[in-house]
Amino acid sequence: MSINVELRIADANAELPLDLLKLLQNCRTLPNVPAVAVQVLDLANNIDDVGTADIAHIVERDPAMVARIMKVANSIHYGIKHEVSTLEQAVALLGLAETINLSLAFYLVRELKSKPGLNFDYRQYWRRSVMSAAASVEIGMMLQVAPRGELFLAGLLQDIGMLALNEALPGYGRLSASSLNDHFLLAEIERRELKTDHAVVGAWLLHRWGLPERLVSAVINSHLHEKNKNLLASSVALGSCIADMWINTESVATLANAINVADTLFSMEREQVDHMLARTAEVFPEMVADLDMDIGDEFEINKLLDQSRSTLAEINVRMIHETRGLAAQAQRDSLTMLYNRTYLEQHFGNQFELSVNTGQPLTVIFIDVDYFKEINDTYGHASGDIVLIAVARTIRAAIRNYDIAVRYGGDEFVAVLSNTPQDVALSVSERIRSMVAEQTYILEGGVEIRATVSIGYATLTPESGIKTAMELLEAADKKLYSAKYAGRNRVV
Repeated sequence: MSINVELRIADANAELPLDLLKLLQNCRTLPNVPAVAVQVLDLANNIDDVGTADIAHIVERDPAMVARIMKVANSIHYGIKHEVSTLEQAVALLGLAETINLSLAFYLVRELKSKPGLNFDYRQYWRRSVMSAAASVEIGMMLQVAPRGELFLAGLLQDIGMLALNEALPGYGRLSASSLNDHFLLAEIERRELKTDHAVVGAWLLHRWGLPERLVSAVINSHLHEKNKNLLASSVALGSCIADMWINTESVATLANAINVADTLFSMEREQVDHMLARTAEVFPEMVADLDMDIGDEFEINKLLDQSRSTLAEINVRMIHETRGLAAQAQRDSLTMLYNRTYLEQHFGNQFELSVNTGQPLTVIFIDVDYFKEINDTYGHASGDIVLIAVARTIRAAIRNYDIAVRYGGDEFVAVLSNTPQDVALSVSERIRSMVAEQTYILEGGVEIRATVSIGYATLTPESGIKTAMELLEAADKKLYSAKYAGRNRVV
């Protein structure tokens, strides 16, 4: 598990489990950068030493690419007064960096979209990718985060790790389908099954290709819904939420989530969100045409957007009456009914500051179910869910009513104990460990199994040297890993 929000490129490989990394490295059908895109990348990495003639020289050999670049240059987005009639004029208008980003996007999409798929739904993948790109562009341009071409490229490639996983893992298509187009659920399933997710895989692939670090960072952070300094990544993350909302046209939760993420990342007002949604719907068909995508004809795309608009209108009325209920629901894990990670991220900082100001000790306990993947593999995911629900109830029973219990993700839980010194924290941690170990879990069909947990805890005291809420979380997280490496079923 990693709780850092900043990407260190040097750690790209370390984020991937070794067995998966080997599969990716040895996969002969992994997406590759076409030769012409390599030339464009070389310009991008040496942009201070090249001029407009260099990119024009590469693009002019491809009439279809020339037509696309000129079409973009003549679009309403760049506010030209006279028609652009030559490639040189288009490059001069767009600028070198913008032309390079657009060229890269067009070349990569042309290479990637041609792959056939059996179990993997390529059409849905590209529909969502283009919608993410359209939304990312509108968000970034509204807030002046980055140039249009960079936003377009980052939004379009944010899920490219799914293509890589589909090539390297024969069963990935079925795994992807099991998420039922719920992107957040897909990432959770990936982390549970693969010990990573497609954002990390995508960043690894883009880094391998030699794409600029800003794009790699945007991709690896595209699932983060917490405020951070990487505004390009935040634009892409919100763009992903907007795409979810358009794809899952009847889901109240996806719209509520998009509104919540827009507020968290950019303090965006509801009126701004509505404007952004309208603009995304407006530019999406045009973007599909620019990319020459087979993701539905004009009638099908317009039908999708009309259905989405109608649903949004209904949802807006319902949300007036349901806002409080949705806000509470959004803070709970649907399986265990503990608080979720979003709740922890929103409230833990305030609790930390309160403890600092009052001088009271604050304890964080990290709990991880031992060998949980083996339980899933042996007995099935429904049985794994039974264990998770039981462990969650045990944690809740072992702590005080006003302490916080959180499902942090997958098979990891966090307990936050206010005004709790180290000796009491150890006692509570040991109580959780022993209660879990002593239980018998009855699975479907009457099968009985046992489970254990590894636990790490850390306490904020004047002597601890801990200065921030993140340091306290990281200290408990490190203790958890010490417990696992020491043999599991123990407290450290």
